[in-house]
Amino acid sequence: MSAATETPVRTARRSTSRHSLRRTVLAIAVVIGVLAPASVMVSGVGADALADKQAQARQIADKMAVLESQLMSVNAQYEQANYELHLAEQKVTEAKALAEQTAAEVTRRQADLRDFAVSAYQTGNDTAALDALFTSDPGAGAEKVSYLDTLGGNKRDLIDAYKGAKVKAEEDSARLEGLQKEAEAKASVIEQARKAAANAAAEQEALNAKVQGELSTLVAAENARRAAEAQRAADAAARSTSGNGGGNGGSSSTGGTVRNPPPPTPGAGGAISQALSQVGAPYVWGAAGPSSYDCSGLVLWAYGRVGVSLPHYSGAMYAMTTRISASQLQPGDLVFWGGGGSEHVAIYMGGNQLVHAFGAQRGVAVTNLNGWWKPPTGYGRLG
Repeated sequence: MSAATETPVRTARRSTSRHSLRRTVLAIAVVIGVLAPASVMVSGVGADALADKQAQARQIADKMAVLESQLMSVNAQYEQANYELHLAEQKVTEAKALAEQTAAEVTRRQADLRDFAVSAYQTGNDTAALDALFTSDPGAGAEKVSYLDTLGGNKRDLIDAYKGAKVKAEEDSARLEGLQKEAEAKASVIEQARKAAANAAAEQEALNAKVQGELSTLVAAENARRAAEAQRAADAAARSTSGNGGGNGGSSSTGGTVRNPPPPTPGAGGAISQALSQVGAPYVWGAAGPSSYDCSGLVLWAYGRVGVSLPHYSGAMYAMTTRISASQLQPGDLVFWGGGGSEHVAIYMGGNQLVHAFGAQRGVAVTNLNGWWKPPTGYGRLG
């Protein structure tokens, strides 16, 4: 082929290639133009789906918070009822022992009266006064009348003693019956609390079962956000309280600084170490170690290990401790929630931190003083 012929062919091929390339670019542009809105639409659907899941996560977090609060409240009711049941059972035991003593006293007084009656019949004491009147020995008659007067006094004493013992036995029996009914009522409260806790725990478990995958991450993030928000609010309250002469983030409702508080709790460091050794142990109603605890059970166990005896109820611990202010908190002091410390108790570690047992989902753990739940209602020092 000549050069003259070759040139037009190559030119035509290049022209064809350029037209093909333009058609390809145009086609791609058309495809992009068609797909772009679809891509935006898909992105929008994804955003809506995420927003829906975030809303669901917030609802689940709300429900979890309510259930956690319910469980804390039920746990407090159980702990109080359990402690009061223990006291009632002690009273029942004491009343039974007393009732047995008075019953034995009645039996003894009955025997004394029987013996007296037999003796009177055998000696003819019923006619002894006439015998004394007709005796030929005036001295003997006077002596016998005096003896009869003594016997009459003894008889009255025996009857009075018997009647008194019988009345006391009846009173003790009635008291015992009342205490037994009181104990039964406490046991009923405990059973109701158990059922309420079981229902709340089952609901919580069912809720947790639904929280899987991405939703689980979103719920965890929502809970973390709320915890951080609660901590910021607590820190702000602490700064405000500190500026007004308080400290440690305490609630103003707990009172001001106490003059001349007792020295720091004996064995505080050892008790804190003992409690920390149980971090991760499960929360179990009525448990006081060595492998599971409720809130007061942990405090009881930790202090018991260093020789300090405490009752198994946060309200009783509150009653036996000296009130101090938040600004006076020292390691080993006790922090309380609820009226009279009835809802919860924790050991203050220092540095605005607590070690305590709270809730089936957490067990024994270390938390900040504020922000983990509602504000404390009181502070106490053992001494």
